[in-house]
Formats: sequence, C-alpha cells, structure tokens
Amino acid sequence: MGECVLEARGIVKVYPGGVEALKGVDLTAGRGVTVVMGPNGSGKTTLLSIITGALRPTRGTVEVCGVDVWGPSWIEARRFIGFAPQDVPFREKLSLYDNLVWYGMVKGLGWMEARSEARRLAGELGLSEHLRKPMAALSGGLRRRASIAAALTGNPRVIVMDEPASGLDPGARRGLWELIRGLARDRVVVVSTHITEGLEDYADMVYIMHEGRVAASGPPRRLIAEYAPLSRITVYGRIKKVEVDGVEVYAEGGGRLVALTKSPEEALPVLVKALASAGGVIERVEVSRPGLAEVYYRVTGVSSGEVAGR
Repeated sequence: MGECVLEARGIVKVYPGGVEALKGVDLTAGRGVTVVMGPNGSGKTTLLSIITGALRPTRGTVEVCGVDVWGPSWIEARRFIGFAPQDVPFREKLSLYDNLVWYGMVKGLGWMEARSEARRLAGELGLSEHLRKPMAALSGGLRRRASIAAALTGNPRVIVMDEPASGLDPGARRGLWELIRGLARDRVVVVSTHITEGLEDYADMVYIMHEGRVAASGPPRRLIAEYAPLSRITVYGRIKKVEVDGVEVYAEGGGRLVALTKSPEEALPVLVKALASAGGVIERVEVSRPGLAEVYYRVTGVSSGEVAGR
C-alpha cells in the first residue's frame, strides 16, 4: 500500500448571506503531524469539516489517498478518514467498552470484530483499565483518548482531530501529544489547536490561518526563524541601560533590562560584562527563546491563548 497524502486545493466556503469563511485555502498533509492553527473566525474548523467530508465546499477539491472526498468514490474516500471532534457524542451512561463497540459497528464491523477492535484500541491508548467504567466517570484526558480510539476504529490512514488538547492541564497535554506523535509514525494526522506550548517538538508541519486564508505555513523551526528569530534576555537588578554591539537593548522598568538577540549564548556574557562595568548589580537573568506563540502573534496579531472557533 503506497504512501497516503491528504490534499486540499483552492478551498472556498461561502455561507448563506455571503459570509466567506474560506478564501482559497491549500493544504497538504503527509505522514506525520500537521497542525492547523487560527484565531476566532479564521476558518480553521470549517476547513476541518470540509476535509472530513462533513461540510461541502463552495469550490475546491479534497483528495485523500488519491480519492476525491466529494467525487463519485466518496464512500471509499471517507473510509480512509477517522475524525475526533472536540465533543464526541458518547453515550454517557454506557461503558467506554460499549461505546467503542458501538462505534465499530457503525463503521461496518461485525459484532465480534467490533469487540476485538475495542479491546485492541483500549490497549494501544492506555485505556484498558477503564473499559468497564461509564463515560460520565472518565476524566477529560481519558475522554480525549477515548475520542481518538473511536476515530481509529477500522484503522483509517488519516486521522483528523479538532482541539484534542483543549481543557487539559499541561501534564495531560504532553501525554496526549506524545500519543499523537506515536500515531503519526505510519499515518497522516491533522490536528487543530490554539495551544502553542510545546508544538515545536511535536508538529512536522504548521498552517496558521487568518481571516479565511493560510497566512503562514512550514515546519515549526523554519517559521520561527522567519517570523520570530530573536531570543529575549531579561536582566533583573539595579542596573542601567548599556550599549552592546549587535544587540537591541531597552529598559522595561521595574528594575528590568531586556536584550533581543539571535544568539543569546554569545550576547549574554557580553551584556553581563557591560552591565558590571557600568556599576550595575545583577540579581537574576532569564533567557527565553522564541516559539510558535511568537510566530502566531506576529502573523495574526492575536494571542495564541485565545480560543479558536469557526
């Protein structure tokens, strides 16, 4: 079986009343983790709905594994895709096991095969000990894993997840991203999120959407180098502003001095020496390297902490 690729080309979506949610979006996702980010109204969720076959585009095409999602072979195309929405309609009083068996049968598995698939997926996703618990008793992190298990039923080659890390604490988010990273070793995984923390370590490709268009795209490190190349050195203490060649230095108030530089390793000792020569007393130094949060803000003008919507 050849390599599977998800390709969206020239996607336009116009809602009733003339609201243009997507304005010619192109996206390509191969094996690995492709992240789609965007603030409220960026069109991110609309794009995911079109990719998964839940919403028809006004114009444009979507192909998965070479099959048109909206063409004559649409049934075949949808078999390639597993979708984990932000809020999966689980039956809360039923056990996790019963829910997964039900999803298996919905996807065309026989009774025995659906039961076997439920146990297999629970084992792969660390859910085996929770199989007999009612859905209502599961934590947010376990529910996210259950959502992914439902999406993986039938072993689709493409998994699309809408805001899987939303509402989770940092520890649970890291565990979830490690799981997603593992799934992407032999699958196409497309994830929407507004949480940038740690994405540099998990994403292979990032699309940042703004006002219905792709405003920036590329591997995380390339985006950071292009849009937010400067690290920030913050010095606390009784200090005066000094001049350092090749470093942008400014006083921030409250006994803080900030220096922006592409090479904090080289700039830091020079800065400290200059401050000491000027009679300054340094109490603490912090170095923060740029990440996707800075890229997101520079591209969209919106903080990455804002919850993303349609």
